Amino acid sequence: MNDKPSIKNKSLKYDMLAEMFNIGVGKSASLLSEIIGRKILLDVSKIEILCNKDKNEKLEAILSKISDGALMVSSIEFEEKITGKANLIFPTNKMRTFINLCMNQEIDNCGGEINFTDIDFDVIKEIGNIVLNSIMGEIGNFLDVSLNYSLPQVEIFDRKSFKSGIENTGWSCIIMLYISFTIDGTEVRGAIIINLTLNSLNELLRIIDKMEEDLYE
Repeated sequence: MNDKPSIKNKSLKYDMLAEMFNIGVGKSASLLSEIIGRKILLDVSKIEILCNKDKNEKLEAILSKISDGALMVSSIEFEEKITGKANLIFPTNKMRTFINLCMNQEIDNCGGEINFTDIDFDVIKEIGNIVLNSIMGEIGNFLDVSLNYSLPQVEIFDRKSFKSGIENTGWSCIIMLYISFTIDGTEVRGAIIINLTLNSLNELLRIIDKMEEDLYE
């Protein structure tokens, strides 16, 4: 049994995925800008697809680039034609900066212990809910299906615990998006990890294959 997705014409597929995801983050950026009354820019700079044996080794390298400390993760699960979990991930110090910018609070660059209030967690839940629902909504549009979502959850992990949690799930594939928020000239970089079953990823790639074929007809 083949345990890897078929990715013919990889460059074009990734371009089409990037376009799909950028539409989603564009919608979420507009909505977040309206909510806080300040312009927010979101951008997906790179996409990677990781499966099975390749997944764990590459995931460690990717997470090490994001942060060498704690991670704040906002996540939703989804199901229907595709099943999986989407995680919005930022280093805790960067997310502290982003929350302060959103709430018009002074940015604290003194270092030391980073604390989050219940209000902060509510803000992250709302941000994660908007961004992840917008992105998964675009995937649903491509598949012509409405996805069912869980309520957003926010947790703080050390890198090792988060990686271990992903490795121990039943989802064998990951779509990795490198993402950045920019507000008032301050850029905050993180990632979106979308955990999928192999069947779900292949279904998504099948739709993109069909779109590719239509381009050349």
